[in-house]
Amino acid sequence: MNVLPLIVSFLAIFLPAIAQAAPELVVKSGTKVLVLDREEMEAFPQTTVITSSPYYDGAKEFTGPTLKRVLDAFGLSDQTRITFQALNDYRVHGTLAEVLALDAIVATRMEGRTMSIRNRGPFWIMLPLSDRPELDHGDYHQYMVWQLDRIELK
Repeated sequence: MNVLPLIVSFLAIFLPAIAQAAPELVVKSGTKVLVLDREEMEAFPQTTVITSSPYYDGAKEFTGPTLKRVLDAFGLSDQTRITFQALNDYRVHGTLAEVLALDAIVATRMEGRTMSIRNRGPFWIMLPLSDRPELDHGDYHQYMVWQLDRIELK
């Protein structure tokens, strides 16, 4: 019996669903790990930031939980350093105190729509640059990681 047609049919049915799995954000410190999908991120209280940015024209509306809220869900203890990592392995490091002082959100939506990888999603660290012009500088832009995949705490 030739099983190849059966395998091809199976893959044609189930592979698209597997390939479009819900995006996840991993928060990690040592062996402790929290994995949040978009639905869980959007279940947190949401904050909206309307801001301009060097990465697009005009002001855009971003919505998502505050970074502090996401880290509170993880359960901070004695960590003092944070690293954001994007899908392309771009990484930026900072002190936890400095980064929390930026009033960042982990945006899940831009202009009310979920963000695809093509549109810098599924998660994007967004700073309120328009409300806090002192943050509109390269020293802070580095923290605006799009296609955010992982947050590591040390």
